[in-house]
Amino acid sequence: MNITLLSGLIFVAVFAGVVFIHEFGHFIVSKLLKVEVEEFGFGFPPRMLTLWRQKGYLLLKSGQRLEIPRSFGLSGWSAVLNRELKITADRDGNKLILRTLEWTETTPGKKNTSSADPLKNADISIDPSGRVIDKSLDGPAEHKITIGSQAGAVERKDVIAEAHPGTEFTLNWLPLGGFVRPKGENDPTVPGGLAASSPWTRLAVLFAGPVMNLLLGILVFSFLFFQMGVPDYTKVQIQDVLAGSPAQQAGIQVNDVVAAANGMTITDATQLHDIIYASLDKPVLLTLKRGDQTVNVTVTPLSSRPQSVGAIGISMGPMMVQSGSVIESLQFGSLAVYEQTRALILLPSQMLRGQVSSQDSRFIGLKGIYDLFGQAVSRDVQSREPAASTSSSSAPASPQTPTYFTIQLIGILTISLGVLNLLPFPALDGGRILFVLPELVIRKRIPAAWENNINAIGMAILLLFMLYVNVMDFVNPAVINLPK
Repeated sequence: MNITLLSGLIFVAVFAGVVFIHEFGHFIVSKLLKVEVEEFGFGFPPRMLTLWRQKGYLLLKSGQRLEIPRSFGLSGWSAVLNRELKITADRDGNKLILRTLEWTETTPGKKNTSSADPLKNADISIDPSGRVIDKSLDGPAEHKITIGSQAGAVERKDVIAEAHPGTEFTLNWLPLGGFVRPKGENDPTVPGGLAASSPWTRLAVLFAGPVMNLLLGILVFSFLFFQMGVPDYTKVQIQDVLAGSPAQQAGIQVNDVVAAANGMTITDATQLHDIIYASLDKPVLLTLKRGDQTVNVTVTPLSSRPQSVGAIGISMGPMMVQSGSVIESLQFGSLAVYEQTRALILLPSQMLRGQVSSQDSRFIGLKGIYDLFGQAVSRDVQSREPAASTSSSSAPASPQTPTYFTIQLIGILTISLGVLNLLPFPALDGGRILFVLPELVIRKRIPAAWENNINAIGMAILLLFMLYVNVMDFVNPAVINLPK
């Protein structure tokens, strides 16, 4: 398959998946805590079709309960609340099944201005009592509105006090995740809605989306460790060797394990780093484990090399060994998510202190993420192709070590989405959480109008920021290269 097409399909599927799992978290906790959800959408609007509806019910002012069938075609129930309606239903045992709703709406009249002189207007007449009637003043028009296709056998006039329509599951045209529309999300006067729930319920629903992203990150990194192995922090492995560096000239190779340096047993990367920088411009004897072989090489760290590329030009880390169990993989997966989350939280302070460059910490939009997935998929596919033979012999080339950059990116993306949504900024989950927390202390909620207005402003700022980030992806693309 074409790599570009494969990268595009994986990008869409992954991006949609991490957004969907976030919204699913909000949805499942809402249902568990009895918060009604009006719509759960697959993809983003415009709507393609309604997949199915859950059964709902109405409570009438008279105290009667009506069951709403799945086929009843009304989504905006606010239009029929607290008004007198003609209601028909069918009886099914002890239940009443809603069939039709009917009411009359009146449209105000408008004056006919087609003629400036009413005496010349044909719409003038005299009633039997001699009163002049000006027909240019149109009277109010009445329109009968009926919802439902076939009237039921039971008919009554009543007022709907509460509507609990059940969740509508929809399929939408933009395949980039999904969305949840809780009932009464921003209106605490709506019974059974999110805003009317207790503060603990609202906190649980708001935290659920980011938590689901972090749980997905644990699963992704656990799978990664199960495939690649888990780190052994008592052994130091060479992860990268820069071209033209002293390490490459000395014959050091990727995946070599450093057993000793200048006769001293090496048990962690910091120890090896200190030995190298204590011997600048002096030869260092390294004992390497390369598969079943032991190799001795001499390398000279250079004080003239920039710190960004290292004195000998290597990157190193703990040796990866085969995972002993799923539990062990989950432990390391959880640790990886913790470290990634911690790094994202500390990033702003590191930027302010100048420890991270603005280029290395800039936001990227959809194009930047797509470019990264393009690199990752290409590298992963290439690593699974047979290595080209360097000799004229017919012996097959040894297989390359497979890489898992795509899986790593999936884990990083879902963790980033979860952490960023917890930032205390209006319209994000973290911003909404910030409005709930004072209620736990002072036992009084911040006025809903204030919260809604601030969140609306926050959403506008977020949309402008996202537009800026995505435009910058084209105007000044970020240069991000995956490690070799």
